Amino acid sequence: MTPLIKQKVDTRVVVETPEGADFQFVIAGAGTRAAAWLIDRLIQAGILALVSILALFLLPFGEAGAGLGFGGILIISFVLDWFYFSLFEAYWNGQTPGKRSQGLRVVRTNGTPIDPASAIGRNFLRAADMLPFFYTVGMISMLMTRRLQRLGDLVFDTMVIDERRERISRAGGLTANIEAFLRSECPRRFSVPERTLAVIERLFETDRIISEARREEIARPLSEALRKRLGYVDPQPDPRNPHTFFRTQGVRQTLFLLRVLKTFAENPEGTKSTAKTSSEERPIAVTAYQSKRLTAGSDEFVTSELANSAVSDAADKGRVHREP
Repeated sequence: MTPLIKQKVDTRVVVETPEGADFQFVIAGAGTRAAAWLIDRLIQAGILALVSILALFLLPFGEAGAGLGFGGILIISFVLDWFYFSLFEAYWNGQTPGKRSQGLRVVRTNGTPIDPASAIGRNFLRAADMLPFFYTVGMISMLMTRRLQRLGDLVFDTMVIDERRERISRAGGLTANIEAFLRSECPRRFSVPERTLAVIERLFETDRIISEARREEIARPLSEALRKRLGYVDPQPDPRNPHTFFRTQGVRQTLFLLRVLKTFAENPEGTKSTAKTSSEERPIAVTAYQSKRLTAGSDEFVTSELANSAVSDAADKGRVHREP
């Protein structure tokens, strides 16, 4: 008689990439998804109310004006019902305004971004999920699947993940002996988003069995992209002591990412420094509030090895101009 296998009830799933790196995703629960859906519905209702108010201005034009206004309301209502979720998820990287407010995102089950066909298809099947009333079929499907997928998710191989992360202490020794960047080293002063810092942290997780050479190889795409955005140029070897330069060449990419983590992570050592430094040589780290302002509207970094895509040129939106 085979022993019973104990399974831990959890909403985390692990996706392994062909390169051997694994990623852990937190599946969004029904309550959070309902809150996001309610916010989106309120936005839809607001748009429809605005259109209805505008339609009232057509009433003085008689029957033709009233018909035009009523027809406009029907068209806008149809577009909102069938294309609001689809278009937002297709062209807003798997998010709607409601999902973004709750920290949710729709992705493929292999962790890659959702494509327009899947976004449109999963939302067209929303009509089936709503049967017989208020998402009864969808709720049953979510309860019976490990990834909490409704019918649209099952058919188009998608899942909804929760990207909200708890603030963790970075005082565990990861960046203890790492030097932060100086302003003179990074003239562009691009602010690195928190999501990119989380990707770097996952690369250095202690429970990940990976050699230094393999970690260096995986880190290269993200490191090179960040170097370009920061305007960082590797220093030349010191003629008086070239040994240090050549000793670190084997871990050049990972060392750079650790310096990025040290510089841009909020409170990287768990303590706040009160030491005053000169404007030219002080570290370029920014506070969380400043980082949000600097990166508002910018695309987030993703690497081809770590998240199956490269850093896009749209990240230029987050670039900060050099101070005068």
